[in-house]
Amino acid sequence: MKHGRPFGVFALVAVSVAVALGCGGSTPDAKASVNLGGDAGACPPGQVCAPPPNDCQPGQPCAAPSCPPGQACPPPQGASGQLGTVHTTDPNALASLLAAAAAAGSAWLGPASAIADPAEAGLRAAAARYAPGMSPDGQVAKGDLAEGGHVDFIVNMEPTKCYAIVAYGAGIVDLDVNLLAPPLYNFLAGQDGMAGPTAVIGAAPKPMCPVIPLAVPYKVDLHAKKGGGSVAAQLYSKPK
Repeated sequence: MKHGRPFGVFALVAVSVAVALGCGGSTPDAKASVNLGGDAGACPPGQVCAPPPNDCQPGQPCAAPSCPPGQACPPPQGASGQLGTVHTTDPNALASLLAAAAAAGSAWLGPASAIADPAEAGLRAAAARYAPGMSPDGQVAKGDLAEGGHVDFIVNMEPTKCYAIVAYGAGIVDLDVNLLAPPLYNFLAGQDGMAGPTAVIGAAPKPMCPVIPLAVPYKVDLHAKKGGGSVAAQLYSKPK
C-alpha cells in the first residue's frame, strides 16, 4: 500500500504553520503555504504560495494597512475602533482636521488643582453633569488655544471600564474634542458634536466601553473652533 500522499498532506500542513509563525502570527491564520506536489495548488510545486492581498510576506513583519490621504481609515488591528459618534464625513474637512491634529502641540498634564482656575472649574461642573458616577482617570490636561488652534494628549482605555472625555474652554466660544485611534492616529474614533465651550465624548447615559482585551492608547485632540482661551480636559471612568 502506498503512503506517499498522506505524508505529503501532513508536510504541507506543517510547513504552512511554520511559515505563518515566521510572519509573527500566533495562529495559522496567514494563508502562506508550500506546494510539495501531488495536490492541486495555485503556485508551482516547491514554491512558497503567496498570501492574499494585505497579508504579510513569509519572514517579514506585517505592515499596518494604509488608506488614501484625507479618507476615513478602517479601524487598525489592535485598536477597539470607533467608540463614539463621528460627525466629520467630508473628505476635505477630514483631511484638514487630521493634518491639524498631527501638527498639534502637547497639552500640559498635571494633578487637579486645589483651587481651580476658570477652565478647570468649568471642567468639574461639566463632569458632574455629563459623567455622573464616574471618577477622574489620569491627570488633567491643560492648554492655551488661539482660535483655530489644536492641542492633544494621550489616554489609555481598558476593556474593564467605560469612559467619558470631558473638556471645557474658558473664553472659547465653541470647543471641539476629537478622539483618534492608534497606531497612526489617522482614524476618527469619536467626536463631541456639541456647540459651546463644553465638549464631551461618551456623555451619560452612553459612555464609551472598549471591547478589545488590552489597554489602547488613544489621542484626544482639543480644537478651539471659535474663540480662544484656556482649556482643561479629563478622562473619566467607571467599572463595566
